[in-house]
Amino acid sequence: MGFEGHSFSFFPFGALFCLTLFSFVAIRIVEIRQRYKADNYQKKRESDTK
Repeated sequence: MGFEGHSFSFFPFGALFCLTLFSFVAIRIVEIRQRYKADNYQKKRESDTK
């Protein structure tokens, strides 16, 4: 196949893949942090009302 040719470069696809992967990971971390913060806030309020 023509993958060894100099006209084809894997770099743009590799960079795009890494960027996409990084974005998914970052979004997941933010979601988990928000959920953890909300749970903590809820638990704190419940303990304050007791």
